[in-house]
Order: sequence, then C-alpha cells, then structure tokens
Amino acid sequence: MFDQQGECRAMPNGAISVTPGELGAAARAADAIHQDLQQPIAAARRDIEAAGTALKSWHIGPDMERAAHDWGMALDELSKRIGGGGPKNATSGLRRTADGHEYSESLRNQERIIAGRDPSEGEFHS
Repeated sequence: MFDQQGECRAMPNGAISVTPGELGAAARAADAIHQDLQQPIAAARRDIEAAGTALKSWHIGPDMERAAHDWGMALDELSKRIGGGGPKNATSGLRRTADGHEYSESLRNQERIIAGRDPSEGEFHS
C-alpha cells in the first residue's frame, strides 16, 4: 500500500509493498553490481587457478586444483545469479516483477476510469 506521496508503507498483514520504480531501481543496481564484479571475479579465478597450477606437484596440489575449480564455479554462479543473462537471475526477476506491477496498476486505473472513479484512489496509483 502507498501513502498520499506514493511512498511504500507496511500492509495490514505485515507484508511490504514496493513500487515498480523501486523494483526498476533495484534491477539497475543489480546490473551495476554484476558489471562491477566481472573484473574482480576474473582476477580471483586467475589467481586461484595460478595457485592450483603452482602447487600441482606438491602433496596438496590436487586439493588446491579442486578448490580452484570449485571456487571458479561458485564465482561464475554468483555472477549469473546477479545478472548474467537468462531468466533466473536477480536482474531479470526484478524487471519482470516491475513490468507486471506496472501492467496491473495500469489495468486497475483503466477499470477505475471505466467505473467513473478517480484512478488515483485506492491502494495503487501511478
């Protein structure tokens, strides 16, 4: 639910309500985080792989290579989940939710106009 200024407020059941604009801003932030992480993730992968290669002949070499592989996969998965393409990442989910929210609000406003009511009345308004 939103107050007169369009600010988010707690709903009676304790849930929160977020505006499409806030969801869009969160999606843009996730995009930025995804982009910002690309170089550090690539550097971490290189360093981990270099350590695994350097210690290959040591007793712990195989363990280090496995750790390098596992960390590399974990870092790649983190990147994908934040914003790395595909429908299952945070950025896509936030955008889809914002789009659906805006569409629902538009339909509600149209229904209010057809019913002869002010579209800005009620829980949702643009």
